[in-house]
Amino acid sequence: MGKQFIKIAAVYFALSALLSVIIDVSGDYSLSSVQSHIHLLGWTALGMIGLIYVAFPALSVTVLARVHFWLHNIGLPVLVLAIVAKKYGVPDIGVLIIMGWVLLAAGVVLFMVNVWDRLR
Repeated sequence: MGKQFIKIAAVYFALSALLSVIIDVSGDYSLSSVQSHIHLLGWTALGMIGLIYVAFPALSVTVLARVHFWLHNIGLPVLVLAIVAKKYGVPDIGVLIIMGWVLLAAGVVLFMVNVWDRLR
């Protein structure tokens, strides 16, 4: 799973960089928090987790690692798209923001459990 985490982190890095350019060129900084979430939770967090899984392969072959991957990569897009929708005035979008955070948090907890359980 380590390589998959690193590959998807690279996708989030590209999205973050592209959004940074769009924000800067347009002069509209209202989506800066979206760019920050993509950069930190996508590129940085998933890249670091991928490197940990490459360094400690026993961690990467678990069901916990697979489930974490999917929770994180469903939760993050839900979260950032819901934040964008909220910024553009879509009503009643808060539940999707909460769902995105819950999915992300669940994935992070699974990662922590995986590390604490398997890393000896």
